Amino acid sequence: MKYMLIVLSLLLTGCFKSEYFEQIYDKDAIDKPLSCLKLKLTPYNDGVYDTAKTLYKFDNNCDNVLQIRYKTNIACNSRFNTHKQFHSFVELNILKHNKLIYTIYKDLKNSDDIKQEIKKGYKQLCKTIQI
Repeated sequence: MKYMLIVLSLLLTGCFKSEYFEQIYDKDAIDKPLSCLKLKLTPYNDGVYDTAKTLYKFDNNCDNVLQIRYKTNIACNSRFNTHKQFHSFVELNILKHNKLIYTIYKDLKNSDDIKQEIKKGYKQLCKTIQI
């Protein structure tokens, strides 16, 4: 259900917003510092993985997950996308015990660097989530 809300939110933004979209799903869960994080990267790419590994000392045995999703070379067919062409996105999700508690998302243009945007997204995430 929560993933449906994310998809609906993204459709309503119409791929026209260049700022981060942030959504908190469990305020109580983000008010407490997370003791550890496991990394989940989709799709897997060695270069992107190496960048993500510099953000935090990840623990594969942790129940809290930083899920990084990104995609390049996509088309946005939204009717709101009249003068801006976005062809990529980055999304960082925090899951606690397999429950989505936080999302940050940004549409990107072709020239944007996925690795740098993941770093920026993580920095923005850390302003909200205590890690």
